[in-house]
Amino acid sequence: MSAAVLKLDIQSYWHPGTGRGSAFHLDAVTHTGAGGLPRLPGRALKGLLRDALQRAESWGWPNLPAGSTEALFGTKADNERSSSPGLLRVSDATLPPEIAAYLATDPEGQNLVPGLYREHFSTAIDPESGVATGRSLRGMRVVVPLTLQARISEVANVPVTADWRARLTVILPLIGAVGAHRSRGFGRVRLYWSEEV
Repeated sequence: MSAAVLKLDIQSYWHPGTGRGSAFHLDAVTHTGAGGLPRLPGRALKGLLRDALQRAESWGWPNLPAGSTEALFGTKADNERSSSPGLLRVSDATLPPEIAAYLATDPEGQNLVPGLYREHFSTAIDPESGVATGRSLRGMRVVVPLTLQARISEVANVPVTADWRARLTVILPLIGAVGAHRSRGFGRVRLYWSEEV
């Protein structure tokens, strides 16, 4: 069973949202893993990969066989009986193990963890008066730019598509951002394969 490590070089503040807030202070907090470290859930990354592959396939990109999206990511259906599994499993994107271990277990590293996060506030402005609209202040926790990695591997007992990594390589440039508020400049990213597995 083959696997590959995908690097995510995140180049701006980003928000891997949970859909939850923190009482009265922040309206949106971020996903965190062990030791309070930032992570991008595997299902979110898998969705971005699937969407990019589906777009490229629908555009008829060369060297991208028809049916690639269904082969690699399975079929979606209204009921579970008519859906089929895909070839690939995508892990959460996390900090490299040596960095995560230092930040989670070393006392000096643990002191650095709060520096990975910032609080971002925004409000709506009334275009006529130029004054902030009442009750429109929103706050969210964001993560500083950093590099994460995710492991992409084949699912056991599913027929193998030998060139799955090549098919994904073609569509990586289509993913320009990760996390919430991607259309507002958050989460700018560059994806590439690592040589380590």
